[in-house]
Amino acid sequence: MKFIKLRKRTIVIAVTAILIIGGLVGTVPTLYFKWTNDGTAHGSAGPFAYADPTPANIPQPTLISGYPVDINIPSLIAPENREIPVVPGVYDAKTGTWNVSLSDAQYATPSVLPNNLSGNTVIYGHYRPEVFAYLHLIKPGAMATVTTSNGYVFTYKYVGTYAISPTDTTVFDYKGGPILTVQTCSGEYFQNRQMYQFDFVSYAQA
Repeated sequence: MKFIKLRKRTIVIAVTAILIIGGLVGTVPTLYFKWTNDGTAHGSAGPFAYADPTPANIPQPTLISGYPVDINIPSLIAPENREIPVVPGVYDAKTGTWNVSLSDAQYATPSVLPNNLSGNTVIYGHYRPEVFAYLHLIKPGAMATVTTSNGYVFTYKYVGTYAISPTDTTVFDYKGGPILTVQTCSGEYFQNRQMYQFDFVSYAQA
């Protein structure tokens, strides 16, 4: 009888030990991992924390850009309702001046090309009827389009204007989403540079 009782006690102790060990094995992962609603385990903070895998093959936006060849602001160009040609605009460090056409707008070559991702495209021109003499009449929300030599049309919406001195070059320091800045002269003696800012809306093939 003593042997039977001893054997039963041994069995009970063994079963209890198995249950305790099994409980610990089940508890450790629960303490270590944080489970989300979808059943995915995420490691808690620590030197051996489980690292979430970085999603692979995330599609990146494609850069679309081109060299500007004309600009059109339909609400201003009437009655001609024509597109103004755009030619390169270059700064001459020796004279401290930009080349300026009497009949064309000019793309400031230090600025970014029209594109769908980032940066400031700067187009400037004389305060003349052939170019930007009517720009001061523009209304918020007016649309502008810039056509590029590779067959794209970039559309922008006018948002506001501000004046700077001729020596202010911060317009080229802009970092952010794509915008268009159109520049002409303002002031009683045309001493200011009036900047008209447009936000990027969309692009399409011409």
